[in-house]
Amino acid sequence: MAKYINPFTDFGFKFIFGREDSKPFLMDFLNELLRDEPEFEPITDIEYLNKEKGRSRRDERGIIYDILCRSSSGKHFIVEMQNSAQAYFIDRSIYYASRAIVDQGVPGKSWEYEYMPVYFVAFMNFKINELGNRVRTDAAICDLNSKKPLSDKMRFVFIELPNFTKIKDECETVFDKWIYILKNMEIMDRMPFIQERKLFNRLATVTSYASLTEAERREYDADLKAYRDLTNQISYAEKKGVEEGFEKGMEKGMEKGMMQIVLSMYKNGTDIETISRLTDLPLEKVRQILE
Repeated sequence: MAKYINPFTDFGFKFIFGREDSKPFLMDFLNELLRDEPEFEPITDIEYLNKEKGRSRRDERGIIYDILCRSSSGKHFIVEMQNSAQAYFIDRSIYYASRAIVDQGVPGKSWEYEYMPVYFVAFMNFKINELGNRVRTDAAICDLNSKKPLSDKMRFVFIELPNFTKIKDECETVFDKWIYILKNMEIMDRMPFIQERKLFNRLATVTSYASLTEAERREYDADLKAYRDLTNQISYAEKKGVEEGFEKGMEKGMEKGMMQIVLSMYKNGTDIETISRLTDLPLEKVRQILE
């Protein structure tokens, strides 16, 4: 049994960053992430907002954010952990950020489109070829000629975890230390950097498996199994695609692997809403597979 919880599970990620008791961790990470931006105001408090956004039309797909919060200055932050690659992940990110902007609209003709900036921060446990080999990619609405931002209302930060290869002694910035901890937490015997940063000492206590309540352990163990099933099936699908040697083989393997994940989770008592959230499949698709 690992000493610390796995931050790549749905339970682990939200336990670290998405609870009232987690505010210091999330604020510290976001402050370090954005500290070099011009005119950045340090975050002194955050308010967690309703993560689930309903459908405005019957046939529209609803949204469930991993974490949605508002900073002390009014800026909105969407923080997501995505383990499996998606063909349209960047498009999905833009859609999520756009929805967070639209939801700030005020009914009536007197509203003049005044809304607060939305930051979309994505931890990605996979690589996107278009983003290159950087750990971090920052994106905004820019002038294509001058490359200068046209607006500060929509910002994206994509963090490709597979591209982070630093060892402990190579981590100089606080950002590096956060990423190193998140990537290695499940296999660590002790939390690093606690002498340099007291917050990491607190993180070690909070994320210790031994410190979870019995109910939290049950929830985490079930989520960890689902996460391992997902990663194993993704690995199988990738191998299958390589063996068949063409893109259709990969797609076929991924589809078969996803079906096995859904069936396995359902047989182990996971409800279809949770399956939909963890696999990012629409509820209707989950129902079709089970039928």
